[in-house]
Amino acid sequence: MFDAVFGDDIGFLAWLTAVAMVAGALAWWLARRRRAARPGWWAPLAFCLTGVLGVTLALRGGEAGRAECVINHEITEPFFTTQGLWNLAMFVPLGLFGVLALRRPLPVLAGVLALPCLIELAQALAPFTSGACDSADVEMNAGGGVVGVAAGLVWSRGRVAWRAWAAPTVAVTAVLAVLGAVVCGTAVTLDHVDGSTVRDAHGDERAAAERAVRQAFGDRYRVGAVTVRPGLDGYNGSMSIQFAGGFPAELMWPGGRRLTVDFESTGHPKEAAFAVPGAATPRSTADAYRIARTYMRAHYPWAGSAPWHTTRAVHDSAGSGWVTSWRFKERGAEMPRSLDVRLDRAGRVHGLMVDLGPAHVTLPADLIPARRAEEIIRADQKKGRTDTTGLRVHAGALTTERTKGDKGPWRAVWSVVVTDTGCRPDADGTTCEPVTMVVDAATGEIVG
Repeated sequence: MFDAVFGDDIGFLAWLTAVAMVAGALAWWLARRRRAARPGWWAPLAFCLTGVLGVTLALRGGEAGRAECVINHEITEPFFTTQGLWNLAMFVPLGLFGVLALRRPLPVLAGVLALPCLIELAQALAPFTSGACDSADVEMNAGGGVVGVAAGLVWSRGRVAWRAWAAPTVAVTAVLAVLGAVVCGTAVTLDHVDGSTVRDAHGDERAAAERAVRQAFGDRYRVGAVTVRPGLDGYNGSMSIQFAGGFPAELMWPGGRRLTVDFESTGHPKEAAFAVPGAATPRSTADAYRIARTYMRAHYPWAGSAPWHTTRAVHDSAGSGWVTSWRFKERGAEMPRSLDVRLDRAGRVHGLMVDLGPAHVTLPADLIPARRAEEIIRADQKKGRTDTTGLRVHAGALTTERTKGDKGPWRAVWSVVVTDTGCRPDADGTTCEPVTMVVDAATGEIVG
């Protein structure tokens, strides 16, 4: 745990330890000078407080003064991470030694709840800090402080002054709460996420991954590790599903609407690919279509009612083979529900993309044509350019998507490919690959 959190910051930690020891000795001396009842407990309290402030405000961890805070909706996530457990443990001594030194639990409790919030705001706003503002840190720090307070009450056998400093504590806490709310609402950008780190799937999440794999391949593969990559504001997250020796599958999450499988990402793609029962080696595009259709009927029979399908040969970095696609279309726009089956030269399923979205969505009455989408992108690309002779703009598919992953309204969009034929790669790593831009087919707004 130590190496995972602190890495190679040993020099800083040694310096901080020395400073904390001095602070502890000074606190003990002042407590004795003021004839405190228990001066011995002030030394470890000051030592731990100095250490906490040094680690959270001066140790590496993020870009200073970003004025952004991550609000983590997955409240159980930090309990399963090294950093989360360290944040919990770090504040336990503050609550413990605070109670033992003061014997006044209310101000100590208010302190261990307020201090994490102040630290995170400082990490977001102060130019001298280097941390990353995250609500998960507040959660674990405050939880550790509460545990420490409880431990202090047990240690002292309840011999504390509950009413001492009660009124000032409530007043100061209320003022800090109001000021904190105002600062968060006016000076800090709050980024809402369903978790701030990749974590293991559990419960319904893992069950959804296993169902998706079972529908796609029956009992051919055993599902191993499943990890969840959180999205923004509760959408656009994903699961990585391990089977067949790698991570070839990705499932949209939340919702589990779209499954993508690529056996090329495994160490042994030929052995990992799925053999369609009864299929022979395809020798033509027609043979490939028949194999893909057999697979479709066994696993996703709804695709058989799609009014449009095509099979095409492919030759790319993943090898050669065929891709058969089934689409539902209305007014030229592809609906969300779709199926793509990729076969290798041996007729095995080498890749898969299935979207279980609706086969029909309501579209706006007026949609801009492909030529208008190209004009919008061309005008955007010409901004700040002196030479546009090599600029090639082509509107490809008109598709439908949700504005927020598995949430939000549906919209029709044009995918526009921009190629600069006059581009020359630079030594600094600049490439000249085509770029795909997205235009809202109803408003003409560039959305991606």
